[in-house]
Parts: sequence; C-alpha cells; structure tokens
Amino acid sequence: MLFKKTLQYFNNQVARCKLGQLQYQGIMMKVPSEMQKEENSEEDRLVKAFFTKNHEQIKVYGHSQKELNEKSSSPRNSWYKVVLPLKSNPELSFKFSRFYTNQVRIGRLLELMDYIASTVSYNYILPSSGATIVTAMVDNINFFGKISADQDLEIQGYVTFVGNSSIEVYIDVIQEGAVKVSANFLMVARDGKDHSKAYKVPILDLNGESDKETAEMRCYLGKHMQDKRKQQKDRGLDRKAPSQEEINELHKFFMNPPSDITIDETQIEKTLLMHIQDRNLHGKVFGGFVMREAFELGWLNAYLHVKGQGFPQIIHIDDIQFLAPVDIGSALQVQSRITAVKDPIMHVEVNCYKIGPNQQKIRSNDLHLTLNVPGIDIPQVQPKTYNEGMQWLNACRRMNYTI
Repeated sequence: MLFKKTLQYFNNQVARCKLGQLQYQGIMMKVPSEMQKEENSEEDRLVKAFFTKNHEQIKVYGHSQKELNEKSSSPRNSWYKVVLPLKSNPELSFKFSRFYTNQVRIGRLLELMDYIASTVSYNYILPSSGATIVTAMVDNINFFGKISADQDLEIQGYVTFVGNSSIEVYIDVIQEGAVKVSANFLMVARDGKDHSKAYKVPILDLNGESDKETAEMRCYLGKHMQDKRKQQKDRGLDRKAPSQEEINELHKFFMNPPSDITIDETQIEKTLLMHIQDRNLHGKVFGGFVMREAFELGWLNAYLHVKGQGFPQIIHIDDIQFLAPVDIGSALQVQSRITAVKDPIMHVEVNCYKIGPNQQKIRSNDLHLTLNVPGIDIPQVQPKTYNEGMQWLNACRRMNYTI
C-alpha cells in the first residue's frame, strides 16, 4: 500500500514539476549570447565575497545593451549571470556537494542566490545612487529537478516588477539547458544615510527589451504576486479565524489522534554567535547566511524525524521572511519543528531569533519547507495546544498550495 501510494505521488509530482518547469521556461528572461558581455570576475563583488579561490575560472556576465538612467531602468540593466564550472573544477564542486550524494547542497545555493538578488537590485538602481538594498522576503522557491554537483551551473537574475521602493527579482538556476530552480526575491531600497527612510527606485521601462511581451507578462505576474501577498496576509490565522471546514478537520484530528508524537516534541534548535566575517555591505549579518543556516536545520529536522531511513527531498520553499536585521556580535537562535505530515510529504517550519547581550529575544526570520521522503511512511505529528493547532492548519494550507 505504501509503495503504491508513494509511486502515485511520485508520478503526480514528476508531472507537476515538468509542467511547472515548462511554464516557467516560457516566461523566464532569455538573453541571446551575442548580448551577453563577459565581465572581469576578479573585480566582481559577488565573486570576491563568496569565493575565496578560483576567481578566474568563474564567469560573470552583464547585458551588452545597458542604458543607464536615474529616473527609469530596465530588466536588461539589471540582468546578471554567473557560471560555475563544477564539471571541470573538483574543488568548486566539493564546495557545493552534499554529504550523501553528488547533488548540490541547497543551503549553499540559497546563500549564493541571495547574493545574486542583491547584485541585480544594485544594477537596477545604479550602484552610485547611494541607496541601501536589503532582502525583505523570498516569496517562492520552486525545485523542478535534481541539481548535480559535477555539472556546470548557470545562475541568472533580473528585475521583473518594482513598486515605490520595492524590487522583485527572479533568480533562475539552470543546468544542462534546463531550469532546475526558480525563485522570487522581494528586495527593498532604503536611504543610504537614513535607513528608516524608503528610497524611491527608478520606474520599470520595458521599451527596448528583446522579449518585451514576456517582460510584460513577468511584470503582470509581479503585480499579481504583490496583491496575493496582501490577501494571504489578511486571511492569515494570526488575523482571521479558521474556516468552518478547517475547524472541523482540526476537531477530527484531536478526537482521533493519528500519532502520539506532538509537534513540540519534534523541535530541534541551535544557537550561533554572529561573526564579522558574515556581515553584509551595511554591517549586519548577510541574509543568505541566515537562509543557509535555517534551511539546513530544517532539513536535518526532517531527516531525524524519519530516523535516517531516507533522505528528504526539497519540493518547495515559501515565505522566507526577513523581519529584523541580525547584528554582528549577537546570537542567532534557530528553531525548527515538523508542523504537519500528509501522506509522503511533510512541512517544516523554521523560526530564527536574534539575542543581544541584554538577552532580549527578537524574531528575525521565518522559513517554510515542504519535503518528501520517497518510499518512507513518514510518522504523523499531533498538535497539543491551540497554538500548535494553528501551526498545523497553516502547514496544511501551504502543502495544499504546493501540491
């Protein structure tokens, strides 16, 4: 029965991934090779910050037809691509490898993607503007297939939509001609001298884009996602009571507990001191570092929950919130718990807190993972309190959206 259920889920998931991959590849930005201008990687901010070696082997590209303007900007101005020669460089491949397979270490990849989103945003507003760019959230990260650590990797980023001070950036991870990961980063521009003030970003000008129709579609989707985030916030369980259907489902769950493992019992955590080596341009802890630590603890939580019987595979990451900057010298406490299990998939919620010398604890980040473990009957978890019941319902909502 378990094999049949897993096989059915696997076939459905493969079909969904393939459809999602094809749909996404239809709207992603494709820059012809003759318009890609290779830049000096040894002088590139991202390469110097993220890679201590192999500068000359890593290739970085910008668009050859940039038109710099303080009042308006374009996707081609922002476009940035980095090529990692994992196939020909064993040392670089090792840096990105997982411990149990030759696939790419996702936490390390997330860290790099955040660097790229920041670079793309600075390209859009002009580095000389004096503005400060910070990551506000990562709306959706979709995984369309496995990523090998011994094949070259291309990662490109570009602006798709802007608000008054916000910038939406698409990040595409491409291997062997196919997109493997797509992500939507929401960046925010602040005044360089007074971070409490918003910085008005240039308007998005799509005239002159070689793929103007798809650029307009990406812009439309950006506006749609902005509206959707507002709707989800308004109907969140911290603002609005569950629907009657959800109340009935939760009641049934409490009356007939499927497990004696409570959500609280699945929690694991770690505490890290924030060092100066992990600071960003503005003297705070780099957001990509926090993402990596949060993801890897969440994955470990899932791995321990199935008692090492299989290796969890990430399907989707959503709603990574950056609620407060983390200071150098503070402690970062990362907590993870399994909040719901539905057949062959599980949901993991990760919360991060910064703790200052005065012991004040402030939530800095949230992250939500949906994973599956093929061939394993994942143990169910049971909410014990009302708060855990809301966490369980929230996890069910997110899993239903994902699958």
